[in-house]
Amino acid sequence: MKGDIMKNKFSFPIEMLGPFHKFLDTALGAGILLFLYSAFSPGSFASRSPQIALLIITSIVLTLICFHVAGVYKNWAGSDIVSECNHIVVAVLFVFAAMLMLGYAFKVSSIYSRRVILLWFFVWPVILCVERFFVRKIFFQCFFKSGMSKKVVIAGTGELGIALSEWINENSWAGVVVEGFFGRGDEECNGLSPCLGKIVDLPRYVKDNGIQLVYLALPMREEPLLNDLLRALEDSTVQVYFFPDMSIFKRLMGGDIAHVAGQTAIMLRSSPFEGMNGLVKRIEDLLLAMVIIILISPLMIIIALGIKLTSKGPVLFKQWRYGLEGEPFQIYKFRTMKVLENGYDFVPATEGDSRITKFGLFLRKNSLDELPQFLNVLMGSMSIVGPRPHAVKMNEEYRTHISGYMLRHISKPGITGLAQINGCRGEIRSDEDMKRRISFDIMYLQRWSVFLDLEIIFKTVFKLAWRQ
Repeated sequence: MKGDIMKNKFSFPIEMLGPFHKFLDTALGAGILLFLYSAFSPGSFASRSPQIALLIITSIVLTLICFHVAGVYKNWAGSDIVSECNHIVVAVLFVFAAMLMLGYAFKVSSIYSRRVILLWFFVWPVILCVERFFVRKIFFQCFFKSGMSKKVVIAGTGELGIALSEWINENSWAGVVVEGFFGRGDEECNGLSPCLGKIVDLPRYVKDNGIQLVYLALPMREEPLLNDLLRALEDSTVQVYFFPDMSIFKRLMGGDIAHVAGQTAIMLRSSPFEGMNGLVKRIEDLLLAMVIIILISPLMIIIALGIKLTSKGPVLFKQWRYGLEGEPFQIYKFRTMKVLENGYDFVPATEGDSRITKFGLFLRKNSLDELPQFLNVLMGSMSIVGPRPHAVKMNEEYRTHISGYMLRHISKPGITGLAQINGCRGEIRSDEDMKRRISFDIMYLQRWSVFLDLEIIFKTVFKLAWRQ
């Protein structure tokens, strides 16, 4: 008994590793930067202390934001070292890009040592990956191999029970060892081993064998059985975790899990861009839009001259569309038609449309007429990636008979999207065409991440280049 007390006394709270890594990542980043400045640029370190202090503070803020954006701390416990190091490298690249943008915007990049900054961005991710390796593979394995791992039994032999067992076996550093399974009736644990008996035998086994953890991987419809088990386990010190199969709700309703007022809720309709995610999305849009506008500004000037020389009328065409939460906004495009129709009665262009100018046809075929929409992104009415905005008349027509159509408006509309890289672009000829677009739009909202946005942007550029 005394040995067990001593073992538990020094057990490490696994759930603290997330905050621990956040602190360590920022501390290492700031510490390495200070060390490199003192070692390789001692003169500027002494003469420009205020500027270097500002650089350190900026690096800490950007680290917290960019590492969150890159998903470094998202499901870290369920990922392997290679995957986590990939996320770390991407996060450091985000920090580097953000610092370049800030240095360029405020004209302070010449103040700082380029050699120190470049060394920092090479050394920092390497040290972070070594630290992750040490924590996961050396510290934890030595710690728990000394007899400090906890024994767990799993009640339930369905998909959820199997998934729990597989994760525990693949992540031995977590300090949990599967003692065995308990199944229902004569099912013999669905072939899983070691099979320790029926679920009704679980409380007695826990008491007799010093089990420290019980994972209940049972369907929520088994409420009577769950209540009986919990009552029987009250006469022990075992820790009990219930894993409800919430994936059923996600498959059926596309929902996600939230915690409101201390209660677990299923979000059936929600925007992925609430809170921190909304800030992350906006920063992503601003940084990318500024870089892209700088790069494409010569091309936009050439296109503007081409429009003025080939047809009468303004260079830009403004049209009303529905945006975030169904609010109307004006979208900018290069003018490709001889007329400037707008509003509810606007008829979308079709193949061979006589209203399209020759130069406008060239712009449409190469999607160059969409370039001014980066101005919409800077103004905040659009995102670079998101569901494409449809004409007002089209919106009113399809929202009444296509299920889930208006769900696309819980996000800002985008210049490109998941639907577009999957071939859903151009003229809409039938309800089936629209349904396919909507399904991709909703899929994007359910799966959103910065990585998905970057993937869509790269695939859009690749497809445009491939068409040439």
